[in-house]
Formats: sequence, C-alpha cells, structure tokens
Amino acid sequence: MKKLTARPASRPASRHQAARAALHADWESLRSFAAFVDAGSFSGAARVLGVTHATIGRRLQQLEQTLAAPLFIRRADDIELTRLGESVLAAARAMQDQTRQLARTLAGEDLRMEGKLRLACTDAMGTLFLAPRLPSLLQQWPALDIELAMGHQTLSLARREADLALRFARPQDGELIARRLGVVRFYLCGTAEQVAAWRRQRGSAPVIGYDDSVPDIPETRWLAAHADGNPVRLRSASLVAQCMAARAGVGLALLPSYLLAPELQTVESTPQLVRELWAVFHRDLKALPRLRAVLEWLQACCGEL
Repeated sequence: MKKLTARPASRPASRHQAARAALHADWESLRSFAAFVDAGSFSGAARVLGVTHATIGRRLQQLEQTLAAPLFIRRADDIELTRLGESVLAAARAMQDQTRQLARTLAGEDLRMEGKLRLACTDAMGTLFLAPRLPSLLQQWPALDIELAMGHQTLSLARREADLALRFARPQDGELIARRLGVVRFYLCGTAEQVAAWRRQRGSAPVIGYDDSVPDIPETRWLAAHADGNPVRLRSASLVAQCMAARAGVGLALLPSYLLAPELQTVESTPQLVRELWAVFHRDLKALPRLRAVLEWLQACCGEL
C-alpha cells in the first residue's frame, strides 16, 4: 500500500453522522479499522492485534455494513479513505485515547506497593546494569513484578507500552514527566593490544561500530568524527555484543562506564562522550507507589555510574 488519502464517498457523511453510526459499531471493528490504517494492510493490522488476516477483513466488512457506506476504495496498489472513512477513523482515534486515559487513571489509582511495572531501557542497561541490582529493590518490595522491555525502539508511554522509560534526552511532551538520574560516561576502550595500536597509529586501529539502525545517536556521530578512516571489524546496535567483542580483542568500542570489564583498557582517562540519563513516565502515574519506589531505586543505582 502506497498511501491513504481522503476521497469523497458516494454518500458523504458528516462527523456527527459518523459518530452516531459508530455507536452501533462494535469496538473491535473500530479498533481493527484504526490498526488497518496505521499498518497499511490487513496482514499488518492482524500482527498488531494478534488476530488473523481473515478476522481483520471480516471486521472491516461488518463495519461498512453497519455504516451502510464504504470506508475506503482500492485503486491498483493504493487505498484511499472516503470522507466517511476519515470521520470514522477520527472517532476510533478518540475512543482509543479515552481507553488509554482510563487505563492510566486506573493504574494511577492503584495505591498498592505490588504488581507489575514495565520499564523500557536498552539491552545493555537492562541486562548488565539493572538486572544485577534488582535484588536490593525486590528485597525491600517483594510483591513487585518488574518487566524489562529492552531495545532501541522508543515505546509509547501514552499508550501504556511501558510505565517508565530510561532515555538519553528529556522529552518535550507536556504529558510526560522526566526526572534526571545523572550522566552516563562513554569511553573508547579495548584490550591492551588494541589500545596500544590506537596510540601507536590511530588510523590503523580496528574499531567496533553501530549498524544503520541508529545513524543519528551521539555515539555514532563521535565514531564518524574520530574514527571514520579506521577499519571496522563489527557493527551492531547492541552494546552487549560490542562489549563482548571488545573483550575478545575484535577492536575498540565506545562503551558506557558500567561495561568497562577488567580486561578492557581506555585510550584516555577522561570520557570521550557524556550523555544525560532521564527517567520518563506519564503524569497520570506520578502518584503510583510502585513507580515511585522504582524511581528511588533507579536514582540509587545511577549514583554508581
């Protein structure tokens, strides 16, 4: 599918008419329609909602039958939304927002120091920094259930894809609250042999870089500015993979201080890069006791960085 654009329906409908008609449509059909527009295909919507391709098709057919008018028109490889489709999509979006708001409100009113809290962070931070420090949190609050959502993809806090996220930039969204946890210092490091090669002839020392999935982060830009001509022996967005490769002698890697293993030496005693670390959460969860407990634990952990 190339695009979704508005096209007048054969029977134009106002937003008020669409809203009244939507009252007779079931929520699953509206949700499927919104997912179809977002994903651009039946199969994409099916993956998002965890149902079959046929289920998405059946729900959209039922929705059009309920509204007695088409929501979209197929033209070759393109699909165009009708005016009614645009109106119904707006109604579905509004219902999604209200559902998420209700979920956040209910979560914020749960005043027990127990239950699940989903924390989004990078694989290196979660695996090699936070996970070894979890006992201190869980010994104090044994009824907590911590879920680590690890990866470079930014999860939506508004859609409750995570309750709390660690980010290297302060968000501008007014619905989000950010607490500064401290700074993370990055060092170019490797085995003694690789560090000696860098000091002897900087341009010939092998390095470990990032793949194309993270082209604009400060680490990538630093390597481009200071090691652009060096031979690259490995590319990976995973700092865990980079760390293990550097420890094995593959090349020099730009790693955060918490990954500096005994077999790694730094090319300089001062960091090559310093980034601020923020804990970010939706304002509706600010009174949640388990979130406050995890925030205090994170603050204590980051005092070790």
